[in-house]
Amino acid sequence: MERHAIVIGAGLAGSSAAERLAARGWRISLIDRATAPGEGASGNRAGVLRPLPSLDDNRLARLTRAAFEYALSHLQALTAAGLPLRWGQTGVLHLARDERHASTQQRVVAEQSPAAGYLRWLDRTAASELAGWPVASGGWWFAGGGWVDPASLCRANLARHGAAVVPHYRRQVERIDYEDGCWRCFTGSGELIATAPVMILANASDARRFAATSHLPLRPARGQVSHLPAVPGSPPAIVVCRLGYVTPAVDGLRCAGASFAVDDDEAGLRAADHAENLARLELILPGYGRHLDPAGLDGRVGFRPLSPDRLPMVGAVADASVIEPGSAGTSLGELRRVPGLYLSNGFGARGIVWSALAGELLACLIDGGRPAIAADLIDSVDPGRFLLPGRRQRRAAGVRR
Repeated sequence: MERHAIVIGAGLAGSSAAERLAARGWRISLIDRATAPGEGASGNRAGVLRPLPSLDDNRLARLTRAAFEYALSHLQALTAAGLPLRWGQTGVLHLARDERHASTQQRVVAEQSPAAGYLRWLDRTAASELAGWPVASGGWWFAGGGWVDPASLCRANLARHGAAVVPHYRRQVERIDYEDGCWRCFTGSGELIATAPVMILANASDARRFAATSHLPLRPARGQVSHLPAVPGSPPAIVVCRLGYVTPAVDGLRCAGASFAVDDDEAGLRAADHAENLARLELILPGYGRHLDPAGLDGRVGFRPLSPDRLPMVGAVADASVIEPGSAGTSLGELRRVPGLYLSNGFGARGIVWSALAGELLACLIDGGRPAIAADLIDSVDPGRFLLPGRRQRRAAGVRR
């Protein structure tokens, strides 16, 4: 098979998949309707890089831990290569929501004994000192976490292997088909954009427009980030989270947010959402935003693709057309797959954490190689999981944040 793939979507998901395949000698035809990489949900000024521990060390916790560690290695490699990546390993302080959550956070550290460089518990006094502002509670301290400019990560991914990635910007894919062992992409006027034996859909909830992936329970969630004016040298110099987040100053502004509204397609900024973000900021850093007027703030709106179980969809697309209604006993291994069609999607608000590992996993599945995560975690992100008995009935039940 020719080592050539089409990747639809030039955000974090698509650029990461392109970079990992290009590293293995593949040629990539990258297609995006925008004018440059990272202009969709991956276009915020700064996002947060941190894992998500849990007391039972569930699949989400294990996957975010593996993804966090892989992302750090990837960011460091891009930086060492001199690529145009903007990020800061400032650390992330995740404050407890309430006393019960604080107790859970402390138990996680006590029972799991993580390395201090990965996760520590800080009391309220230490947390306030680190944040440079009085906070209401203690919390987890991820010394290796930080902020990332996601669009710069997309650009760095695509620049790493030079001519191996051929971009096709300002091109809207309206139709795809599979013929003679190759996928083909067409514009609305019928113009052929690219053809290749492998195709990766990394185009967020827009992937559902195509027949082969129309069954996927992808839903868009509107997220509005508020941009706060930042005085040089003012706190916090770290990322602080508590039912929201606030970043250090980046180009004279901090990012705070973010709102979360499923199936809300309003693209314009809303003062009400800025007010909601300032309310979150009050929970994070009490009194910090008291002089800010929601009506006077700037910001950005993005639409993030969500899955019902909060886990991404990464892997070969299952053929929903051969699933019989009422069938039972089907396992992931028994599902028929659509030839040459793969998905990297459903990252929600965790694109910075998921994307590098998702790209590596896809490259291993497509080109061969040992994936960096355990088999049960690979199964947990398999797009075919939503076609298994039971999941088909539950998948429309809703999306959790």
